[in-house]
Amino acid sequence: MDKLESKIEQLTKLSTELQNQKLRLFARVDTSTKLKILERQKPVFHKLKSIYSDIDNSLLTLASLVVSINDVLKEIDTVNFNAIKLKTKSVRQKAKRDKMLGYWAIIRTLKLEQDLSFRQIVQYLKKYHKLEVAHSTLYRLWSELETKKFKQNGEK
Repeated sequence: MDKLESKIEQLTKLSTELQNQKLRLFARVDTSTKLKILERQKPVFHKLKSIYSDIDNSLLTLASLVVSINDVLKEIDTVNFNAIKLKTKSVRQKAKRDKMLGYWAIIRTLKLEQDLSFRQIVQYLKKYHKLEVAHSTLYRLWSELETKKFKQNGEK
């Protein structure tokens, strides 16, 4: 495996860590950018194939993909690049929120019936459900959801 990694590093002129970073960015960009990258990959692959005809095609495909991602990302301006990063952050936060909502019955029981603090509830979720959230995030969600319920019940 080490031989393959060093060969790809030689072809892409990027460390394994940077290659992985580029591939993660590829997963985050929009579809039009992905298509642009894939269009660029084909000529890069053929260029590498003409230079390194003795190397396996799958290795050249991976190397050409990483090089193409790197080239296209260099063209993207800083604002768009930061927007891509921000989008993925909000997606992760939404996923965490959805997971917390899935455990909301447990969270309500722990808070209302067991009278646990938000920090203790976070520890419980981490230990028994492998869900890591900040106590402040849990508090904000609690305030958002439970305060609405109390206000609605008070208005009735």
